[in-house]
Amino acid sequence: MTTLCSEGYRQFYNALQAETVSTEDILNLIPGALAYIAEELHLGKFAMRTELPPSSADSHGFNDFRVLYESPDGFDLSAHSRMFKSPAKGTVSFAVFPSVGYRWNDEEKASLDFLTKNLYIVLAKARVTEMLNMRQLTDFLTNLPNTSYFMKFCNELNAKGILNQYTVIFSNLKSFNYINQTLGSQAGDTVLKEYGKKLTDFYKQNELIARFGGDNFVAILRNENVENYLNYISKINITVALGNQTRVLAISARSGVYPIPDGLGSISEAIGRANASLSYARQTNSLDAVWFRQEILERANNEREIISYFKTALLHKEFLVYYQPKVDVITGRIAGCEALVRWKRNGSVLSPAGFVPVLENEGLICDLDFYVLERVCEHIKQWTDKNIVPARVSVNFSKLHLRNPHLSEDVMNVIRSYGINPDFLEIELTESASSEDYEAMELFVDELKLNGICTSIDDFGTGYSSLSLLKDLHVDVIKIDKSFVDNIAVTYSKDRIILNSIISMIDGLNMDSVAEGCESAAQAKILKDMNCTMIQGYLFDKPLPFDEYTEKLASGHIYKTDL
Repeated sequence: MTTLCSEGYRQFYNALQAETVSTEDILNLIPGALAYIAEELHLGKFAMRTELPPSSADSHGFNDFRVLYESPDGFDLSAHSRMFKSPAKGTVSFAVFPSVGYRWNDEEKASLDFLTKNLYIVLAKARVTEMLNMRQLTDFLTNLPNTSYFMKFCNELNAKGILNQYTVIFSNLKSFNYINQTLGSQAGDTVLKEYGKKLTDFYKQNELIARFGGDNFVAILRNENVENYLNYISKINITVALGNQTRVLAISARSGVYPIPDGLGSISEAIGRANASLSYARQTNSLDAVWFRQEILERANNEREIISYFKTALLHKEFLVYYQPKVDVITGRIAGCEALVRWKRNGSVLSPAGFVPVLENEGLICDLDFYVLERVCEHIKQWTDKNIVPARVSVNFSKLHLRNPHLSEDVMNVIRSYGINPDFLEIELTESASSEDYEAMELFVDELKLNGICTSIDDFGTGYSSLSLLKDLHVDVIKIDKSFVDNIAVTYSKDRIILNSIISMIDGLNMDSVAEGCESAAQAKILKDMNCTMIQGYLFDKPLPFDEYTEKLASGHIYKTDL
């Protein structure tokens, strides 16, 4: 019977079989394996050089030279060489030297070629498997570790009992959506790729920064390195190609910071607390880095409770509509009102500040807006059935509605279902910096106007496009933000000069003006002298429950405006 291979080669090949299949594992096994065949092949020295360029599968590439075997008796300098080209345009080269004084014949050289080819195949298989395994743990766009890799890394630190020496930092890029909208998604991808490279340059051995999808990045760094990292990501310059030009973007980030304590329940808990701190930073919009505090966790739990119970609260009609009068500055009569939502929950009445931002962030606010519209239509129907003439009611609509191409139709369907006159309704929109929102808003306003519904712009003067709104949008009412009213009674106030100009422009465009947040007689007098159409604020009335407002509406209540 013919023997397929020698006993030495069988031992050599078996020695290369390992439970793990990384390239480094195989390279570490080769010297021991070569020892089994060194004598029969008269090996003096066995060297290998690997040159693999960076690729989409491996952003770092692989460059390595090592002597895999060297006889203690020395070697002859007449090398036999063999080179293999990898599919990724890299090379793996072998240089084999005979023992001292030995010369290989052609048959032996063929055996050496067979040996090096087999080694190349074993190494190539290990390399491919290694890259496939790594790809499962790597974010494709940025080549940073992904969530799975991050969790694996943290669990290894936890197993070593050193997690309390680390801090988790959950970061989100500021204004990244604006980059996507203005420069395009391709530029956005470039920003993420280059940002990933910058982060890779920062972290040290035994630290890690991963991409958690979108423009979210999570770092686990040694405690002493945290401040350096926060300073580093406060401004990272990224160069983006735009056609034939380049543009340098200063990218900054907001972060939630959680130093890991002793006895941490799980790494998921640490990430969750860092994320809760980030959410707090984004909502307050005042700090770029927020360190975890217990009240942040309580706030996050409250937000989760709001989100989970919201649908049930809608079904049970726990949301109440209050009405704050808008007072005609000349007659003192109620010229309109704003519908404001409250949540009657667990025996308490919650203000919108406690739940509206949460619903806005979760995209649930649109359901609440339509709920309020329904309740307002229901109340208008009740007033008209009792021969009470309603003052026009303004209902706030989030800019998230502008993504709905059937918005005006949906609004009209609600109004028609109650059979009320659309003249009694006004839809309030908040100005937006987005060009897409602006175009959708313009279309929505025009469609409502065709159906006899008034529209208004809320918080005027706080956005980026105020003058364009006055010029291009065919709205009926401009609501001036409270921030312009607060200081108009102060001597030499610039706000008074600006406000006077705004009201003059609104009047010149045949629109009505409403000043929000009027709290003093001095403010009201100045607004009246400026010919502001209506005033809304605590000076005249707080938001009123339905019954209280109905009573004032029915009685033709007159507020004192001769101040």
